[in-house]
Amino acid sequence: MPRFIEVSHVIEPGMVTYPGLPEPKVEVFVDHDTSRARYQNKSEFLIASLHLCGNTGTYVDSPLHRYRGATDLAGLPLERVAHVPVRVFDARSLGRAVGPELFRGVDLRGTAVLVRTDFSKHWRTERYGRENPFLTAKACELLVDAGVAFVGIDSLNIDDLADMVRPAHTILLGAGIPICEHMTNLAALPTGGGRLHAVPIAWQGGATFPVRAYVQYGSESS
Repeated sequence: MPRFIEVSHVIEPGMVTYPGLPEPKVEVFVDHDTSRARYQNKSEFLIASLHLCGNTGTYVDSPLHRYRGATDLAGLPLERVAHVPVRVFDARSLGRAVGPELFRGVDLRGTAVLVRTDFSKHWRTERYGRENPFLTAKACELLVDAGVAFVGIDSLNIDDLADMVRPAHTILLGAGIPICEHMTNLAALPTGGGRLHAVPIAWQGGATFPVRAYVQYGSESS
């Protein structure tokens, strides 16, 4: 039997993902009680909308997030965000700046590289909004040269917030490589094996959107 490990945060109304961006809000149009009259007391339904910023919870960035006219969410190739072979790298001992040394000497072509920092333990605390671990430009250049399909990190941002050039976003998205930020539970993943699924909605013109990301292990994942 296949095994599934979730690596995304739950989205809740009012939660803060990235300080300064709008918080998700729920609007209920029909609830279970009021719907009964519509269905002659034979059934009941809940119909609601969720208003949120694309950068909410665990989300995927498309190249459009960084580059005008680039590939949007609807244009992301599914082979980059679904059933992608996983490689997990433990960066906890490297400090904030994660350089290329972590990835050298490993065949990464076509893989989803997930960088474990355990910064996700600060999720929804004041500490989560500052001094996050990030990938350096040289690390991202190596990943592009290695032909990775996808890069994820369990941190507030894949870039250093103090660097307005945003080299990680610039390099990876410029190469057409989707980025996933605010991942979690990477400690539960083995270093190799498994397949990542982190598929956003096919939003034409959309740059970023939340995903329910998980890694699948077992006979059905190969």
